[in-house]
Amino acid sequence: MGKLCRLSRNALRAVVLFCLLVPAVRPVFADGNEVDPDRLHIRAMWWFSLPSGSFKSSTADGGGSVDLHRDLGFGSYSTFTGNLDWRFARKHHLLIGVSPVNSSRTTTLTRTIEFQGQTYEVGAKVDTDFKSNIYSPGYQWDFIRRSQWYLGLGAQLNILDTDAKITGTVSANGQSATVQSSGARIAPIPAIGPRVRWFPMHNSRRLDFDGNVQGMYLFGYGDFWSGRAVADVALARRWSVTAGYQLGTRLNVHGETDQIGLRLTQKGPVAGVQTSW
Repeated sequence: MGKLCRLSRNALRAVVLFCLLVPAVRPVFADGNEVDPDRLHIRAMWWFSLPSGSFKSSTADGGGSVDLHRDLGFGSYSTFTGNLDWRFARKHHLLIGVSPVNSSRTTTLTRTIEFQGQTYEVGAKVDTDFKSNIYSPGYQWDFIRRSQWYLGLGAQLNILDTDAKITGTVSANGQSATVQSSGARIAPIPAIGPRVRWFPMHNSRRLDFDGNVQGMYLFGYGDFWSGRAVADVALARRWSVTAGYQLGTRLNVHGETDQIGLRLTQKGPVAGVQTSW
């Protein structure tokens, strides 16, 4: 964990340095009259998420791996995702994103699994609670900003709060008992990537397309990717409906002595509303 924290701090320093330097770079492209002059955009969306991947015991407990689909029967479910974009200066944005993911499943095991020092035999009925919340404060600089579109570069600190609990029956010395095993991980992972927003109708904000992708490679400790592409259709001056697709996370963080390892992907369609001021 110490090595990963040091690596995260070094990556975070690079992100902070980037945020301090890029505003000083002179834009190459001229600005025009903007179709969208609003400073604040807030999206709130329903997310039909499909989680996949696995979580792995800490190395101190044997490093057993449990698959979300094959072992625990997790499938698609509805949750919430949202973001705030405050353009506090012409080319500078403050970003805040949140994607709380919480789900529970009861399933009968089709194979024997081991997690955090406990062994659950094939045929055992287990209850699983899985949480993977993401909070993402960040900054964006628009190095190209025209009247109908802009291209920016964003840097966000993705704070992942993940917790997995398995409750079931285990057998030892001819006796059965109900036990619970759990593992948690909080990982602050910085990520950098481009964002583009385009208003295809001349001098109109009736329709726009907004897309971004961000990522960070953590060398031998894992990697993180996220992205989203949505379309907004304005219904009134300050209200729009929005729909698209979100790759909430594609995460790989190796297990360590005191924390579980993760290989997790959360993706699916999104739909909701946007308000602008």
